[in-house]
Amino acid sequence: MTAGEKQRLSLPHLVSSEWLKLRSLRSFWLGAAGTVLLAAAGALLPALFFTADNPPTQREAPFVVFQFGSMGAQIALLVLAVLSLTSEYASGSIRLTFVAAPRRLQVIVAKAVVVTAVSAPLAFGSLAVAYAECIPTLRSLGLRPTPASILGALLQHVGYLVLVALSAFAVALAVRRTAAGVGIGLAVVFVLPTVLSLLGDALHLKLAQVDFSTAAHSLLSGSSSTRTLLTSAVAVTAWLAAPLLVGGLALVRNDA
Repeated sequence: MTAGEKQRLSLPHLVSSEWLKLRSLRSFWLGAAGTVLLAAAGALLPALFFTADNPPTQREAPFVVFQFGSMGAQIALLVLAVLSLTSEYASGSIRLTFVAAPRRLQVIVAKAVVVTAVSAPLAFGSLAVAYAECIPTLRSLGLRPTPASILGALLQHVGYLVLVALSAFAVALAVRRTAAGVGIGLAVVFVLPTVLSLLGDALHLKLAQVDFSTAAHSLLSGSSSTRTLLTSAVAVTAWLAAPLLVGGLALVRNDA
């Protein structure tokens, strides 16, 4: 293998190439704008419904704001993460990618790195906008959370949004179709928690603890017991690993 081929197939080169491909998509910029807009829309709820009769505590306020903001932002980030992979399958350009980089798993790693690197600042920026939107309401209620509590809540929800994006990317790798990837991703985040909660109540089991959203929030909060944190870590790992394993095996065994 020549020096030029080694450089072409290196992981940093692949990451740079995947970032170039992603930002050249019109859907990327629409998704980035949608992340900010949906986070701001989600933050309208606490901004409108925080009242003097039933205000949150000073410690709770940032978490409530970021929770509602992340509910909106995760939709756009989820779609963006799916498109980062399925757009190439839809256009057929994934074949050219694998011709240039025959180590297919290395390509997927590069794509996952780009998804992480893109979703983290998008999540941070969109949630910061969401919080700024609620500052007048919080101040009118006499609530002035400390910078440390705001930053802690912000980083927790940024971490959650990054995990959502990676989960959606893993699902996209398994199904390779945009509609299926988005549908399954949304179901895991929005539908499955309710289903597992109802099923757990019927069976007298704590199934709600192992759904992706609950486990991710519990893991990132760090305020639970050691046993709960371990359960959450195992659950999050399983939700990410299962579709990655299915998609990875299909990738190395079958044609693009």
